[in-house]
Amino acid sequence: MITFINTTDINITEKTAVVIGKFDGEHRGHRKLFRTLKDEANKKGLKTVVFSFRTLPSNVVKNKHTTQIFTNVERRKKLEELGIDYYIEYPFDMNIARLTGEEFLKDILIKKLGMAEIVAGDDAAFGYKKSGNIELLNRLSKDLGFDVKIITKEKDEFQNDISSTLIRAKLDEGDMEEANKLLGGVYSISGIVEEGNKLGAKLGFPTLNLFPSSGKHLPKSGVYASRVRIGDDDTLYLGLTNVGSNPSIKDDKKDHIARVETYLYNFDASLYGREIEVYLYKYIRPEIKFDSLEALKSQLIKDKEEVLNFLNSWAN
Repeated sequence: MITFINTTDINITEKTAVVIGKFDGEHRGHRKLFRTLKDEANKKGLKTVVFSFRTLPSNVVKNKHTTQIFTNVERRKKLEELGIDYYIEYPFDMNIARLTGEEFLKDILIKKLGMAEIVAGDDAAFGYKKSGNIELLNRLSKDLGFDVKIITKEKDEFQNDISSTLIRAKLDEGDMEEANKLLGGVYSISGIVEEGNKLGAKLGFPTLNLFPSSGKHLPKSGVYASRVRIGDDDTLYLGLTNVGSNPSIKDDKKDHIARVETYLYNFDASLYGREIEVYLYKYIRPEIKFDSLEALKSQLIKDKEEVLNFLNSWAN
């Protein structure tokens, strides 16, 4: 996959099929777009392009701090696994925000990306004040020489539109089963293993520690049944993961910083500096502040058994 990250210097000379969007969740709706994109490209001999922004537009225009279900780095990796040809992570600022839908279409999608077809949802909106929409695409397609493929939005079992907002709400509730159903995959957290306080090892529960960026949308604090991929290895190791700030530990150099700590079953190799991906399947219990390390260890032993029973039953 060829990537253009945080640059406007793009000149794709091949004819392409393009999808545009935030894609911060890569949920079932996004997957439908990507499948259609690849199908259309294969039929017409085009290259596939996924166009997104370096920063969520609402965080710039409305001064928000909307977190992402999957970070930019995580998104790139997933798109590469899908076999996308080009991925654009375009810089977003107020100059870009002021482009009309028509200007965005002509100056970026066609001029820079070589767009011969656009695949879009039936609620597509882009450009200043959402002036770019289905009506604009259909109206300009013949004059500018591109095809338009519109698909309907994916809905959940209650006929709600599947969206990143809905999935974030499920993550906030710790409802991993429903969040994963909406994603059409398993929510995960990727990163480089860092040193923690090493207390887990003293308790007999050595952990792999990740400290996600503030832009990553983490689920409700607590203990989860998990599986872990190490690097590019296809093996998934069974895990017990705590998401939160570890309130039982005082005087930690990273106290109160959100962290993801994972104990792997039947695994004792050092992984400091290695990249891992932690997949969360089920919320087990809330994060608790224990009065003693003995009480913490006793609870971890119970958690270990409960998580293992769930993961074994889930796998079967």
